[in-house]
Amino acid sequence: MMKESEFILSLCKEKVDENQRSEYDQIRAFRDKYRDQAELITRATQGDSKALRQLRWQCGLKVIT
Repeated sequence: MMKESEFILSLCKEKVDENQRSEYDQIRAFRDKYRDQAELITRATQGDSKALRQLRWQCGLKVIT
């Protein structure tokens, strides 16, 4: 099982970001942007594949079904 911060960083690395921010800033920005999806992030971090697909879709990342 991954730590939540590691999981968020892995999602951030997939997104193209023009600003090269520190890892802390990337995690904070992600949590600010998706703060209403905290439960979804937690479930995806714990290995829930449905939550992971939904979160990737909401983040605009490629979703493999």
